[in-house]
Amino acid sequence: MVDKYITMNKKNLDQALAALADALKGDDPDNAVITPSEFAKRIPWRSLSGDHIFGGKVLGFSSAGITDKATAQQILITDDVVSITALKVNEVQGAVTFEDINAKVIKAEVIEAGTIIGDIKFEKDVNVAFNGPNKGLIWTGAGSTKQLVFNTSPDRFFASETLDLQKGKHFAINGINVLDELELGTTVTKSNLREVGRLRGLIVDGSISINNYLYYNSTSDRLGLGTDAPNAAFSVAEDAIEVMLGTRDSVRGIVGTFASHDLELVTDNTARVSITSNGNIQLGNTKQPPIQVSVHGKLSVKVNMPDPEVDLHVNGAIKFNGKLHKYAAQHPIAGAYNTGDIVWNTEPKVNNFVGWVCVQAGDPGIWAPFGKIGN
Repeated sequence: MVDKYITMNKKNLDQALAALADALKGDDPDNAVITPSEFAKRIPWRSLSGDHIFGGKVLGFSSAGITDKATAQQILITDDVVSITALKVNEVQGAVTFEDINAKVIKAEVIEAGTIIGDIKFEKDVNVAFNGPNKGLIWTGAGSTKQLVFNTSPDRFFASETLDLQKGKHFAINGINVLDELELGTTVTKSNLREVGRLRGLIVDGSISINNYLYYNSTSDRLGLGTDAPNAAFSVAEDAIEVMLGTRDSVRGIVGTFASHDLELVTDNTARVSITSNGNIQLGNTKQPPIQVSVHGKLSVKVNMPDPEVDLHVNGAIKFNGKLHKYAAQHPIAGAYNTGDIVWNTEPKVNNFVGWVCVQAGDPGIWAPFGKIGN
């Protein structure tokens, strides 16, 4: 191979040897021994072509772009790879592919990588910045992908998993506690709660609707059970009947029905007082044994201004022990009467009678005077 190399470059080789001979004999006629470095200085610049060097080491090599100061091999070039013991560069331009890098420190303005494997620590006082929306932290592996990312439309952080705070910690807005392990913050004033556990205390400002059955109207200050439009301070509506409890004309209280419905007062699930829709009142229940009614006071019937001197004031006829008692200027001349019925004389006079008594039932029956007045 050497012969071939020399043959191909014979002209260049002749020129190099001639220049070398001139350099050796020009300055040293006594053929004194010179050092390799001195010998190299006597060779004119560019007098040897790189084509004349084959094999061996070039010591102290340098050029305009390369300076070799190594004392041992640092670069090995083969057909498939360039091996460098240590590499220090100021700038790498263009697309570069790295494989199996083992580095203690990497300093860079931007690192773009498809995957980073290993434990990452941020030891300086810097922030982790994500450029643009819809980015964040993603965990892959077994099961579904776990996410904590920032999304837009609307702006929000999205977490695919449960956020579990340490005991004693809380969620805050503008430095104010809004939710902790035991309570909502005092600034939380609106909610759409659908289900709660046991309440120890509850203060509500405004209208209320519970299960579309219990209603409180804050405008009218009325409470309705089964109706959202109560006609009294408190109304209970069932089977289209509304029972009211409230006031009327700001001077009296009322208990009763709103529409034309009867009203019953019951005990033991039995009606004791019945009031019909037209106002008739019944004390007791005809389907039960007679009840006892006690009046501790004065009683009047059909009297607008009862006489305070009497305990019973009746404006009209009465029946006492099944016998009629009424007042008239004479005995009846028409109508059906029973034996023992009495008509009291409304115009009593001396030598007249106190009244008349029916001695035979009929229409009007037979009446006899009784109780002559005076002589």
